[in-house]
Amino acid sequence: MKSSVWNKEVIVHQPRFGGFLQSYAWGEFQASLGKEVRRLHLVHGAKELHVLAIKEPLPFGQHYWYIPKGPLGEYSSVQFERLAEELGGVFIRHEAGEVYGERTIDRQPSTTRILHLAKTSDALLGDMKAKTRYNIRLSEKKQVTVRDSTEEIDVQTFVTLLSQTTVRDRFAGHSARYYKQLVNTVSDSETHAFVSIAEYQDRPIAAAIAVDFAGTRTYLHGASSNLHRNVMAPYGLQWHLIQGAQRKGLLRYDFWGIAPTGSHDSHPWQGITRFKDGFGGEVVSMPGTFDVPIAPLAFSFYKAARKLRRLF
Repeated sequence: MKSSVWNKEVIVHQPRFGGFLQSYAWGEFQASLGKEVRRLHLVHGAKELHVLAIKEPLPFGQHYWYIPKGPLGEYSSVQFERLAEELGGVFIRHEAGEVYGERTIDRQPSTTRILHLAKTSDALLGDMKAKTRYNIRLSEKKQVTVRDSTEEIDVQTFVTLLSQTTVRDRFAGHSARYYKQLVNTVSDSETHAFVSIAEYQDRPIAAAIAVDFAGTRTYLHGASSNLHRNVMAPYGLQWHLIQGAQRKGLLRYDFWGIAPTGSHDSHPWQGITRFKDGFGGEVVSMPGTFDVPIAPLAFSFYKAARKLRRLF
């Protein structure tokens, strides 16, 4: 199926957020990383199912299939049985819009915050918390500048800043190759990834990778320097991305992941959630991530091994 035809179906059936993960370009990106990708269109009566599935390895030569923010369309147990027959493996891990299978730890965010951009810039600023507005204005006063790029040298700048962020905030990022392939490959006529660099006194101090797809700009990855944190570059960077999305005629800005409503203060995303909450918008949730066993015995071994690994 051609990329434009595939993307048209994704747009018609897209999830509440994260539809770019089922786009044709995202499949090409995963394939560029050496992963096997399957695109399936299953029909059962009047129901259609659209699936971009990524093969993921397991020990002892086994594998499972991961369907990010999908399958898309109308599905049922019969459709999943057909999907299992088509794909094989130990289990299917999916993030569809309905509960089906065994709940597991989220791989992609199940809760996010979305700005609706059919407003003036002044109205968007007015919906923000006072401190967020202040920090945006402060970044402007301090003459923080932001530019967009798809050049590899600028992606490397993002990677360099991310190395500081991961140490400071104690999380693991992807490899440099992952980010470079993302910006290089997610670039067809409907899906566009790029890096934004915020600079202060000609020094890069914050950066982001964003993806535009189906009327939505998604803030996918962010990084910032340990230096000049008083100039509030991440706030200026976000405002640049939001205004750029407006100028492009996009309808939504997705902050891509916050702690679920009611989460404990110890949730690892509480800090970034407070940052994103300051920009206003709507909290949007999906059911989460689920595993559907295909080979029950092997799936039981997998769960037992995973439990032991987390225990020790």
